[in-house]
Amino acid sequence: MSKQSLIAKRVVVHVGPHKTGSSAIQKWLHRNTSFLATHGISFLQNSVTHRAARLIAHEAYSDAEIALEEIKNAITLQPSPIVILSQEDFCGDLPGRSKKKGIYKRLLRNFRTLRRVLSPHSLTFVFFEREESAWLRSCYHQNLVHRPQFSKFVDFQDSLGEIPSWQNILARVKENFDHSLVQVPYRSEADAGIKDLLRVAGLTGLELPDQASVINRSPTPDIIEALESINSRSSFPQSAWFSKGLLLRGWSPRAPVQQDGGLNIMNGSQAAFALPELFERVRSRFSTQDCLDLLPDENCDLHALLGKRLPEEREEPRLSRSDMADQSVILDYHFRGKSELAKLNAFCISYLRRGTPHTGKARRLFHRIWNECGVNLVNELSTRWLISTLQTFLDHGVSEQQRLIGASGYFYANMMKIYEGERAMDGLEQDAIVRNSEPVTQSKFRGLDRYRIGGSDLLLNTNALALELSALDDVAGLVLQEFLVRVKHSWNVFRRADATREQLKIDVAGFEDTWSFYQGPTNG
Repeated sequence: MSKQSLIAKRVVVHVGPHKTGSSAIQKWLHRNTSFLATHGISFLQNSVTHRAARLIAHEAYSDAEIALEEIKNAITLQPSPIVILSQEDFCGDLPGRSKKKGIYKRLLRNFRTLRRVLSPHSLTFVFFEREESAWLRSCYHQNLVHRPQFSKFVDFQDSLGEIPSWQNILARVKENFDHSLVQVPYRSEADAGIKDLLRVAGLTGLELPDQASVINRSPTPDIIEALESINSRSSFPQSAWFSKGLLLRGWSPRAPVQQDGGLNIMNGSQAAFALPELFERVRSRFSTQDCLDLLPDENCDLHALLGKRLPEEREEPRLSRSDMADQSVILDYHFRGKSELAKLNAFCISYLRRGTPHTGKARRLFHRIWNECGVNLVNELSTRWLISTLQTFLDHGVSEQQRLIGASGYFYANMMKIYEGERAMDGLEQDAIVRNSEPVTQSKFRGLDRYRIGGSDLLLNTNALALELSALDDVAGLVLQEFLVRVKHSWNVFRRADATREQLKIDVAGFEDTWSFYQGPTNG
């Protein structure tokens, strides 16, 4: 190592802030490290710089200083006299990401921590100033894409407790870092941020080797409206990202293989011989009923129904579900505050659970709902109605793929419900780890596996196969995938097994990576 490389460096610390093109800048710097090196500049970004920035954003300063010491040593060893760091989380958390009021309230402390720990290197901080109202709205859009708590911009703004002003936010920083803080007006052109940052680093007047690309564009107004609707109606916020992510990717379902009719009730010679009493239930699963057609026109505007909400305030009706008019009133209560489309999905299912003259219409409406609006609706439904929807794909899927997904999802969900119900009857808490990681009683159903927690791939393979089946059809698969995401993020047999394995430090050779969702707690 040459003595020159050990001399204190000039470090250009690009601190963002968020939503000023940082991702595009960082990707360009990564792609062009050789070009930068020929002009005496090193770009340092790795897992350590990212970890340090996140620790600073979380205000975990003691741990952040340990990571910054590593960064200081890495800077010292860089071959170039100028080093660029680029981490927008050095400013703090993205506004709205945490529940704390204010915007970059620890910015001065963050700068002081960076300067003190990275000494004796000389730091220049680069801060892009974007017009405040546009910047705050972009922060809102970022939260809307990744988080479930906001559905109105005004609520997001109120959660911060202030309207941003760079003059106010940077006032104390400028008092302490006036000569080492470079404030740059934000420009939306793809290359603008790169050129401004390199100018601060001393590189001007050169032809850049490639063009920067704009990353993380704000969603279009119609997508923003859809994201807000998902957040406002979500029944399971932990999986709202799933339907949102599909919307952002322009998701539309592949055309299924068409097939008329629902499940064929078998004539039963073999099944009736095997389980004659149960087969009588099979025959009567769909009761015949002559009822009024209370469904909307099958060519109705489903997106309009998605935008209309049922009243929040309703008393629970004392009515029987046997009459479809009464069932509609009952559904109005159960879907209070939800969209009219969510109720229509349930109402179609109610018709399809009966043998009525309107089965064809209800089936066509049901499939229109999930083909045209499934991605908007799936997170709104309660888990109960997700399961009912899966059962309806089992009974009335337009293809074998949809019926297979409906069948696997229906049985997966209901067997979990049966097991969790029995556990609750035994007085066991849903989030309590199991007392024994291996079976301690004799099996009275020989041939069913008696598995050891942490020593079996049974739970992993069950989830993996369910996910594989869900990929056979985009429309029905969307419902099963939403359910699987909810399973992953809830307390149940799968999570208890993983928690037991983690807390008891169970490590069985050959089964190291057989967590229920193939993701251990250190990676989750």
